Amino acid sequence: MREFFAIACAIVAALAFNYAIYLEKKAVGALPEVQFKHLWSTTKAFITNWPWMWAQIVNVVGFALYSLALTLAPVSIVEPIIASGVAFLAYLAIKHLGEKPRRIDIAAIGMSVLGVILIAVSLAQGLPRDKLSHGWEIPIFSAVVIGLAVLIPLLMRGSPGRLSVGLGISVGLFFGIAAVYQRLVMLYLVHINTHIELFVIFLVACIITYVIAFVLLQAALQKGMAIIVAPIYNGLMELVPIMIGTLALGEVFPASNLLKAVRVLAFALIMTGTIILSMRAEAGDISVVHPASEAAPQGMST
Repeated sequence: MREFFAIACAIVAALAFNYAIYLEKKAVGALPEVQFKHLWSTTKAFITNWPWMWAQIVNVVGFALYSLALTLAPVSIVEPIIASGVAFLAYLAIKHLGEKPRRIDIAAIGMSVLGVILIAVSLAQGLPRDKLSHGWEIPIFSAVVIGLAVLIPLLMRGSPGRLSVGLGISVGLFFGIAAVYQRLVMLYLVHINTHIELFVIFLVACIITYVIAFVLLQAALQKGMAIIVAPIYNGLMELVPIMIGTLALGEVFPASNLLKAVRVLAFALIMTGTIILSMRAEAGDISVVHPASEAAPQGMST
């Protein structure tokens, strides 16, 4: 029952996270543009905006369930389920934000949902035992992922559309490495008496990377459509933990060859779906309605 409870927590967390993104997308149109040089005034505007704060309450609920899921299941299992919540966001964006999908977008969302179902099937033999063995792979992977997260938005500056894609990539990379750190925090919490220094290191790293990703997400939502930004960062925040979990944390595949094939197919379906959605162009044939932006005060940058 442990694995099914973990999956249930991850599914509800995925719904909460993506509903929060929908609420944030509606709210950020009426808020100042995210700029680090005006950090205090921008922060004050955000935290005094009730619609945006309500989104954060939903986020906290999702994060609590997500943390519980990570305690019970490997990060390489939890993250794909979290990523599949983009299907719910796509529905909300189409229904309430006026973001129009193509037929291939709908097919891509279906791939993500089917991938989650196949992940559940691949757990028929249970979950692998938790392992704390890791070496220098973690800092090496961290340096590569964070370096790319910083570099890519700088290379994609130019137009709001390109920058929103670059920011979405950066958000996904930061969220992905933060998920790895959070998984390590949960594992070291059980052995805190003998590994307190590593617990503290990964806790600090987890907090910093999550905060950076969260701030960049607000900027990305201001510059691009939710149905584009979310799949981009969802795919990457899933790919990073899968790679690191498998290569550095000893999270093994099922013993059965059939279940291995099911797990690989599940990952492939989710990744293919998110890539298709992320490649969608913000072109003139897309009709977008931003309800919150209609109420934006004059003279405020959005």
